[in-house]
Amino acid sequence: MQLGRILAVLALTLLPTAWPPAVGAQVVWDGAEPPPGVYFYWYEPSFYAGFAPRTQDPRRAHVRLSRGNQVRLTVVLGEAEVDAYLEDLLQRRQAYRELVDAQVIELTTNRQYEQFIATLDEAGVPAAVESRVRLGPEAYRQRSVEIMQALNRGRIFHIRMPVDRVVEKWRGVLTALPAGRALSPAEKLDAVSAILPGRVNLYELSPEVQAALARAVELAGEGGAAFREHALACLALVTDGRYPVRDGHVEALEYTAIYPAGTVEGWTTYRGTRLPAFGVTGVWRLIPRTFGRGITGMVDYLSTNPGYGFITMLPYQHAGGITYNAFHNAGVRAPLDSTSFLPAAWRKVPGERTPAKPYQNLWVVSRGPTSHGCTRLGSGHMSELRQVLPSSSKVLEEMVTFRNLPQCYDVFDIDGDGSPEVMGVKYYLAYRSKDHLPVAAYVSNNRGAFYQWLYGSNLRDAADGRATLAEVPVCRFVGRKAEEAQVLTGLPLYEAEYTPESIQFYRVKPVKFDSPPGFELNRELRKVGTGHTVARRALLLD
Repeated sequence: MQLGRILAVLALTLLPTAWPPAVGAQVVWDGAEPPPGVYFYWYEPSFYAGFAPRTQDPRRAHVRLSRGNQVRLTVVLGEAEVDAYLEDLLQRRQAYRELVDAQVIELTTNRQYEQFIATLDEAGVPAAVESRVRLGPEAYRQRSVEIMQALNRGRIFHIRMPVDRVVEKWRGVLTALPAGRALSPAEKLDAVSAILPGRVNLYELSPEVQAALARAVELAGEGGAAFREHALACLALVTDGRYPVRDGHVEALEYTAIYPAGTVEGWTTYRGTRLPAFGVTGVWRLIPRTFGRGITGMVDYLSTNPGYGFITMLPYQHAGGITYNAFHNAGVRAPLDSTSFLPAAWRKVPGERTPAKPYQNLWVVSRGPTSHGCTRLGSGHMSELRQVLPSSSKVLEEMVTFRNLPQCYDVFDIDGDGSPEVMGVKYYLAYRSKDHLPVAAYVSNNRGAFYQWLYGSNLRDAADGRATLAEVPVCRFVGRKAEEAQVLTGLPLYEAEYTPESIQFYRVKPVKFDSPPGFELNRELRKVGTGHTVARRALLLD
């Protein structure tokens, strides 16, 4: 679709970007807490210095944009991911250290690299890897999970659902289906997804799945062993075996991160309420960048525009010419000397590596309407998203992402305890931007004011700070289209902790960092891990 056509469609659906007069340039954020985000001097390349696990299987990762302006990333971690985790960390450590020792790169700006190295040692990663043979597969796997949990607090969830409860709930859904008529595609998808709500992320049904559903409906009336056996076969089929049954429970290990996100600078309405628009909705596959000013031909594209921080972009829509809509970094720097809404406490901060030189810029993502059409994540969170997803750009083309309608919340039973919640995150910054610079804050950055702006009268906040949402529209995906499925009521808001953004800035010494060889080094460094053969020439090591 050409950019002009996209903008014409948006013009029919989006409202002016005005918001109540209580917000705007006159808002000054509270500086009582340190800012989220990343301080820096000027644009340089960076590498990921956090501890998220990686999957090389795109079917194991689910990415969803939802109301509340956040992106949820959930990865179902199988034995391959767990077995590779600790060695992945050491492979990255070795690659970073070798580049530094060989004077290919020079670390600048901050000290996330040193913190990364120290944390691996404190967590016992080298010792655990050395003991792998002695421990044996199961004990080593358990040790890997323990370290993963310690390094990713609040993000690793052991899913353990009683299988009888899962089967009986699904039987209840199937017996309630209308009899005597063919089910619509949406009804079939709803019925299949109900076997493990929020974890069966199908948007099309193969003939095999449709036949399995029809047989399940036949057996549901009587129940018993035959239905149970068939239900478990259906579960394995529709989840590709990612949720096995062990000891009477449906089990899995999941990594779930929730990132605040910026969306298109426009608004839409839903039942009289003005909401941030999302630009495009539905199911979007990651696509290789065919046009652009940088090196093209791959999904994990690096823009030559310094405003994108030389951090990976993951495109999902060609918008005409060299323009793409993509997941990318904050895209906006906040100059500390001229961004009007930054508090004084955030403005003069000494550099970590050069304390005598205060930082000049701050990267913070706006959790609200701010982009031309892309989905913006924090610069460190974008680096983390790239780290979690498969190394190969070709494999990334198999990765699909889900974008709800603007009114639809992300309802998910994050810990598998049987109580679904509305996903959210403790992040309270939103601003308008222009030409890669912030121009005005939408609202104060305290939880109460921000949530009133973000959720409006739909929010019910209890005295103990536990919030609920009065009306909760949820979406389904039929084909590639997102459509509202139902409206739930009175669900609690899950507020994930904001996870600090871990990236390390560097300079490339043998070549210019924004030259083709510099970009190839940047991209290759983000691929390091088990399952990927490192191109040492691209890292300028051979």
